[in-house]
Amino acid sequence: MTRPDGIVAFCVGTGRCGTTFITELLGLEPDVAASHERLRLAACYHMFCKWHGIPSDAEGFLADRDLVVANDLTARRISFEASALLSHSVAELYERFDARFLLLVRRPDECVASFAVRGWFLEPIAWRDRSKPPTIPDAANPRHFFGRNLPRGDEAFERWSRLTQLGKLGWFWAARNRAILEQLAALPPARRRWLRLEDFDYTRYLALGEFLGYRPTVDAERYAQLAESRPNTGPNIPLALDAWPEQGIREFEAEVAPLAEAFGYEYRIAALRAGANPVAAPARGFHDVLAVLGITPRE
Repeated sequence: MTRPDGIVAFCVGTGRCGTTFITELLGLEPDVAASHERLRLAACYHMFCKWHGIPSDAEGFLADRDLVVANDLTARRISFEASALLSHSVAELYERFDARFLLLVRRPDECVASFAVRGWFLEPIAWRDRSKPPTIPDAANPRHFFGRNLPRGDEAFERWSRLTQLGKLGWFWAARNRAILEQLAALPPARRRWLRLEDFDYTRYLALGEFLGYRPTVDAERYAQLAESRPNTGPNIPLALDAWPEQGIREFEAEVAPLAEAFGYEYRIAALRAGANPVAAPARGFHDVLAVLGITPRE
């Protein structure tokens, strides 16, 4: 497949991490065709296959994206898609498009609180033989079923099943972010970046433009207006920290601790309730994050 004449870039993450904001922001740029979570079912199914190690050919998934990327590049220099649903498809998208990737990370307590109010992981999972991937029940929402990671193997799944919703969601936040880091570690350094949503100010926006290959035209005032509007906040009010039960807190903290510390977040709920800065330390460089987590990068 001939690579497109233009720049292709993707923003990945857990979801509820700022992908709508960054899509709306880049959509203001005349050089960028920006989209959010398109071709969702194909993306979720490819994610499911990759996560569970199901041998599958990616051509159907990629052929769809060939078309939308080509359409983007007929009018703009850069095709940009922000989608948590592509978070396990990094290798294929890089190989196909020589793509650039941004991992956008949000503090774990806010991600988990946002997922919790949306009902994630409240229903029992019908899965008996954990040496094989689960099958989808007829009544399940395919995007939800294929797009939400589950622990693999009997011991891991049984342990996870005993957790509260907050513990399960803490596991998800850590597992998804770690899986993305492991994939990005295999890419050339010039094709990967990570960014905390809490650090995403106008100066970092200018740096993002340099990474993605365009000169930003959005000024600081317009940037601030969009950031303050909080796109995709929605009607669902996240679960307030004061409403978190003690067992859920203990489980959440245990699940997110290694990744939260690597990313420089305060994750202890008592400290956050007391007003601690959720950004506990300056952001590490990409290689330093990998080193803390024991992930070997490509140099």
